[in-house]
Amino acid sequence: MAQLMRRIGIMIIAIACVSVVTRAQFAFEGERSPQLRVGDQLIVNYFEADPDVFETHLVITDHEGTGSVVNVLLHDLDGSLVAAQSFFLPIFGKVNYNPADDLGGRKFKGTIRIYSDGGNVSAQYWQFYRNPERSVFNTAIPASDAHGSKALLCQHFVSAPDIGSRLVLVNPAADSAVTVAVTFYLDRGKQLTRDKHIIPPNGMLELNPYAENEGLVKTGLAYCEVVGEGYITGEYWQSSESERYQVSLPLDIIPVRTKHW
Repeated sequence: MAQLMRRIGIMIIAIACVSVVTRAQFAFEGERSPQLRVGDQLIVNYFEADPDVFETHLVITDHEGTGSVVNVLLHDLDGSLVAAQSFFLPIFGKVNYNPADDLGGRKFKGTIRIYSDGGNVSAQYWQFYRNPERSVFNTAIPASDAHGSKALLCQHFVSAPDIGSRLVLVNPAADSAVTVAVTFYLDRGKQLTRDKHIIPPNGMLELNPYAENEGLVKTGLAYCEVVGEGYITGEYWQSSESERYQVSLPLDIIPVRTKHW
């Protein structure tokens, strides 16, 4: 009987441990949910218009079948509104919009805000080179959840004079600036630099790791963390003329660190 009771006790402990693991897994999944990149407010963190060089497309999809009306706003680097459009999304359909059409043929860098008056939507930004010989640099990237995060991680950057590296951070708030601390580390965890930057309302910050690290040729990672109030969204772009590639990746949402360096 005593042996039977011991076995029952071990089984109860095992079940309890599984329950704890399961709860931890669910909690982790809950933390990851913002990475789904769908919602009623989205941001394309980086948009560049140059009609002689690029063909650009913003694809917005009604994946919930609500037939939403979406408002699309173009802001420059300082956060000023430069153009606006509205679209009715076909139920379970999409719209394909070229933001450069609303800029009168001028060159432009900025962000795109997407607001749905109904259900959640999905969005992607596509950038194509008009010159077929540069088609290897064509790229696409999903829009970010405009609610943003307190902390973002760039898992890999290259700091070199012959690499086109671009760390993009955006302030999703329309009424207040945000201060963000960007800390660059070597692969082995040694800190390179840490600087604070202020991003205006609806504005965008573009950092070149090579310039930020004073010309050091290195690879590493970067933590981007809000100082005080506010939230940020972001992504990382990298290209090489000699190696003939370009990548664009959303930054990862991470918990706020208790220790920064």
